[in-house]
Amino acid sequence: MTIQTTIQQRFADSDTLGHINNIHLQEYFDLGKMELYHTILGDRIDWRGINLVLVSIKTDMMRQTRLGDDIVVESWLERIGCKSMTVHQRLVDRRDGGCNAECSTVVVCFDYATQRAVEFPPEWRRLLEDALEE
Repeated sequence: MTIQTTIQQRFADSDTLGHINNIHLQEYFDLGKMELYHTILGDRIDWRGINLVLVSIKTDMMRQTRLGDDIVVESWLERIGCKSMTVHQRLVDRRDGGCNAECSTVVVCFDYATQRAVEFPPEWRRLLEDALEE
């Protein structure tokens, strides 16, 4: 399953030359991840109990993103482990279909009560595996 998130750029995202700062690209990827999590898990995430915590992120920039570009973030699950999963994303310019940046993120299922990574709850695992197969 691939989720597309339309990005609404803000004037403050760019420098004086109209180039989008790389920090804001990471925010765009975060918006895509949030939509992916919500699409797959709905309201099952308890942000004060068992939830998802980012532990690793790698982003490659292929070309500039500029203010006014018609961009979307494509997000999908790449791998699911016992306690972690990898989300892969692309920032795509809809005008030419080109990839401006790619991001790979590892998140763990985390229990805030015990302060430890835990296995995905069975219902989550089923939903994540279904999404991985789509």
